[in-house]
Amino acid sequence: MSWDNIWWTIMVCISAVNLILAWLMFAKSMKMNQAEPENSRYFLLLRIMGVVFVSVAMYRSIFVSSYPDRLTWFDTIFNSPFVVRCLATFAELAFIGMISAVLLKLCKDIGLKDSNVKFKSLLIKTPYIAIGCIFIAQPLAFLGLTTQYTTLFAIEEAFWALAFISITPLVFYALKRDGIKAGYKLFLTVMAVWCTGYLIFQCFFALPFMYFTDMAQDIGRVIPQNSLRTAIFDYNVTRDFDTWGGIGFIIWHSGYFSLCSWMSLLFMSAPRKHK
Repeated sequence: MSWDNIWWTIMVCISAVNLILAWLMFAKSMKMNQAEPENSRYFLLLRIMGVVFVSVAMYRSIFVSSYPDRLTWFDTIFNSPFVVRCLATFAELAFIGMISAVLLKLCKDIGLKDSNVKFKSLLIKTPYIAIGCIFIAQPLAFLGLTTQYTTLFAIEEAFWALAFISITPLVFYALKRDGIKAGYKLFLTVMAVWCTGYLIFQCFFALPFMYFTDMAQDIGRVIPQNSLRTAIFDYNVTRDFDTWGGIGFIIWHSGYFSLCSWMSLLFMSAPRKHK
């Protein structure tokens, strides 16, 4: 078996296990609702968004695709970058939605919501800023896929970086606060590691070397009238790692199919005050 098939098989198996765990956690929601009725909406929100993200991750691990170059793993419409992009919109909003929901719950439980201190009152607004950034990133991704303008992808990724830059101060402030319960402690530790690692990768590798360096190729590019049809039906089928982007492809896609799904499973555990 070739290395590309070995990698693909491992990612699909990991995603399948993650999906089973997500549905098992969702099935237990009713019991949690009965035990803690005051948190029932919080449980349901996180469980729904978690299942959405892990389900899309499972789909994307099977039908691997890349938007900027319209690369696909299989020659089928189900692997069309446009189809995958549509599904990714739900997953990405669910991912940031879960993080923001837990952070807002945390702010309420530790009293930041009722604080009159300007710095603390600003911290509680950062989850909304993060959600706003990811909302703005979605149409940019679709436009980038349709027009093949690298600049649009670069701006989209910049908004992703801004989203996590915005919540990082809240994560570290809460992590250093005394009396944080175990459930929140684990969530904040994971988020602190994620924000640090993601922002280093995004700001010092992805943005400068994968996006901004290629923006000059957009100069003089004309968008064809059938660009939308092309985005849906025209794509390049390949499994050559160098064509996909080499080590950057391996890091990004492997992390999406595994680490991000594991984080979603953690979020689905609904970190809260009493834990």
